[in-house]
Amino acid sequence: MNTAVVIVIVVVVVLLLLALALVLTRKRRAHKRVEAERIRVEASQQVNDVQRREAIAEEAAAKSRRAQADAEAKAAEAKRLQHEAQAQQGEAASSREKLDAEFQRADRIDPDVKRSGRHEGDQHDPNNGLRGNSDQRRNPNQAGNNDQHGNRQGVNLQPGVPGPDDARGRHTNPNQPPPR
Repeated sequence: MNTAVVIVIVVVVVLLLLALALVLTRKRRAHKRVEAERIRVEASQQVNDVQRREAIAEEAAAKSRRAQADAEAKAAEAKRLQHEAQAQQGEAASSREKLDAEFQRADRIDPDVKRSGRHEGDQHDPNNGLRGNSDQRRNPNQAGNNDQHGNRQGVNLQPGVPGPDDARGRHTNPNQPPPR
């Protein structure tokens, strides 16, 4: 065989191989284009679903911000009310101290109050019992003694007023039903 023939055969084979590679490359590219288009179509079908989920997420975030703002407003209102309550409690304590001082002053001036702080004919100590019971001092319209809690016991001597009640109108006799 002639070298020229061998060279021509080798060149033809090489050209055939190049043509085959070129065809395969184009075929692979075409296949990739088709695959990419399929992926784009599927993704475009999911756009509405994703947009709906984004809208739901944004709505939830807005609700969260509103709830946070409401909670902060309620906390501020609670703090304001707490300060107001403390101020009122301070004023009430101050008023109570002034009232107690007035009762003590009246006891010092009253000739019927002995040095022990007891009123003649009265069985209770006006300073005994719970704070705030200083208004249960001797009531001329009520006879009797105080119970163990400083509540006035006895019969109300004032006509037309049901008894027995303490000075605040609370029923204190457990043996009798409360008045109507």
